[in-house]
Amino acid sequence: MIKQVIKKKILELITKEYPQIPSLEFMVDEPASEIEADLCSNAAFPLGKLLNCPPFEVAKLLSEKILDSSIFKKIEVSKNGFLNFILEDKALRKIIWEISQGNGDYLGETHKKSSERILLEFVSANPTGPLHIGHGRGAALGDSLYRIYRQCGFNVEREYYVNDVGFQMQTLAHSVEARYLQLQGNKEVQLPENGYQGDYIKELAKTMLDLKKSDFNTYPKEFLLDTIRQDLADFGVSFEHWMRESSLHLSGKLDSVLEFLDSKKSLAAKDGALWFVGEANSKEELDKERVIKKSDGKFTYFASDIAYHKDKWDRGYTHCIDIWGHDHHGYVPRMVSAVGALGIPKDFLKIQLYQLVSLKRGGKKVAMSTRSGEFVPLKEVVDEVGRDAARFFFALRSPTSHLEFDIDLAKKKSNENPVYYAQYVHARICSIFSEAKKRGIDLEVSFKDLEGKCVEKEERELMKKISFFKDILESSLQVSSPHLLANYLIDTATKFHRFYDQHRVLDVEPSLMRARLILLLATKRIFETGLNLLGVSAPESM
Repeated sequence: MIKQVIKKKILELITKEYPQIPSLEFMVDEPASEIEADLCSNAAFPLGKLLNCPPFEVAKLLSEKILDSSIFKKIEVSKNGFLNFILEDKALRKIIWEISQGNGDYLGETHKKSSERILLEFVSANPTGPLHIGHGRGAALGDSLYRIYRQCGFNVEREYYVNDVGFQMQTLAHSVEARYLQLQGNKEVQLPENGYQGDYIKELAKTMLDLKKSDFNTYPKEFLLDTIRQDLADFGVSFEHWMRESSLHLSGKLDSVLEFLDSKKSLAAKDGALWFVGEANSKEELDKERVIKKSDGKFTYFASDIAYHKDKWDRGYTHCIDIWGHDHHGYVPRMVSAVGALGIPKDFLKIQLYQLVSLKRGGKKVAMSTRSGEFVPLKEVVDEVGRDAARFFFALRSPTSHLEFDIDLAKKKSNENPVYYAQYVHARICSIFSEAKKRGIDLEVSFKDLEGKCVEKEERELMKKISFFKDILESSLQVSSPHLLANYLIDTATKFHRFYDQHRVLDVEPSLMRARLILLLATKRIFETGLNLLGVSAPESM
């Protein structure tokens, strides 16, 4: 929260002093550890460039005019032009108190009046097999973002797009049918080329045989879709909407969208096929990746995806966030181009890509391939390490970074395990309050109990970290990733443990005890809220 307040003050000052200057991009963040300041800003750099003035001189001018005694104890200017802020302890105590009392304005709830309607579409795995750990990363990323958007007051919904028609569905049907016939004793039947080979296909065929089912075009995909739903539920993920690709065909929405694109001269016939001819980044992309309708008359997934995004817009959403695996990176430019060709505003669609996941078990990586059946099911990982560890580990890294999931580490019951380390803070604080009740300590506190207290270094560092919670949520939304929150909780846990190792809470004089109980209550609130936003429980004992 306090980072946003400082940034707003800087922007207001720049607007007042330099009305001719357009909006600037600059940061307000924690400085390097060797800098003796609470926060810093590089605002003088972009402003100095526009004013043709050295950053140091600009920063000096800003520091003289931005001083606010209610927030800043001191503002210093570094030799290279950074603004370094020393925060007023009273301002920190105010934030700690409000958080301890559960004031939503200090916990992220600032967008309740927003007219925006946001649709998060994620996972959307084809119902051709169980979810694997790659899907798990997308599920954790999407669901945590949904929770953070909700926490910040936005109107947001989740959607799973079901690709229930097309070539892969045909391949699934033929694969199950082949195994079905083999189970009946027909040993001459072979799996189709590029068919699905996992044991789950054999098990599905046996289930159909036992139930005397023979609708290979429908039963397998519906069975697997139900399996996906259950795996997601066990992972703590649900969706408001399940949108089927087939509905776009049956409703005529696909035909309608293609008619619109044709009227805008965004379609062209070539080599017996129908092509999208919006802006292309390369000739290769235009030739190989933009077919709408193949020469055999069948529509491509791209055609359905265009209609799907038009449908999202028609349903009244103002922003759509798609979360895709990085293997779809080549699909991004043409999807953006197609949405633009529909006349939809550029800021409607945001596509967040996430890198691959590798599983490390027993010091070795496990290979993964969906068709060969050598993938690692999400269910297997969740059953082995638990939902909490799985959700937290998937949220630990930026989506742009490869994620190595160390299953042995995720199972450890020690501070080496990051989720255990974070959860232990909440459990420890709960035990302190439980002990206070046993001792008959009056837990009624007021803001006055904080006055002049929590001045020790470890106390102040913990207060400062807690005051950044709302800022972390806003930053998480800006980068469309919960990894900032996960790492914030780890950093805050470190601050808590340092405080707790150095200072007693209950066995001190009463006024100091009450102040520290308020600090712990705020810390507990942050971990309870933060862990929940990641889909992780906050246990009261461990």
